[in-house]
Amino acid sequence: MLYFLFTFLAAVLNLYSIVCMVAIFMSWAPGLKFTSFGRFMTGVTDPYLRIFSRMRFLTIGCVDFSPIIGIGILSLLSSILSRIANTGRIYFGGILASIVYMIWNLFSTIVGIFALFIFIRWIVLLVNHGQTPYNSAWNQIDQFLQKISYKISKIISRKPVKYQTSLLISWITGAVLFACGTILIDRLLILCSRIPF
Repeated sequence: MLYFLFTFLAAVLNLYSIVCMVAIFMSWAPGLKFTSFGRFMTGVTDPYLRIFSRMRFLTIGCVDFSPIIGIGILSLLSSILSRIANTGRIYFGGILASIVYMIWNLFSTIVGIFALFIFIRWIVLLVNHGQTPYNSAWNQIDQFLQKISYKISKIISRKPVKYQTSLLISWITGAVLFACGTILIDRLLILCSRIPF
């Protein structure tokens, strides 16, 4: 009986996270929000997603990471419920492993998004010989990326570097952090799963 209850609850959370993702994608085309389907979707998802959008620290520059956190928490709860359904018991090690895994997934997703933007921007600067037209959309992205890339390059290199070099340093640093983090998290998950209670 409990197996079916926890499996059902996990499935409901998975379905709701898919609905939230569809609503987020629909928000990229503002006209869709005003259709009857769009109003239904926002009515179902906005009360939950607004909880996270109120947290100002989740917005960096013009990028809002609150939907990623909201969907990550739904995924975490679904994972915990599925683990309980499959093992038939609630144990601290399994819950801790799920939390660590969710935090790592959120962190690696954010680092991956930054790395992708940084790499694309570096390639564009390389192709354009470091030049950016004044009215280019890249100027908005540069305002966001410069803060991060210059901070990272200051940690790695004591000398001031060009923007293009700081992007490359940031991308390499992100790749190294991701590789080391993956190894560390795998070991940590094994330790969490060995907790007997």
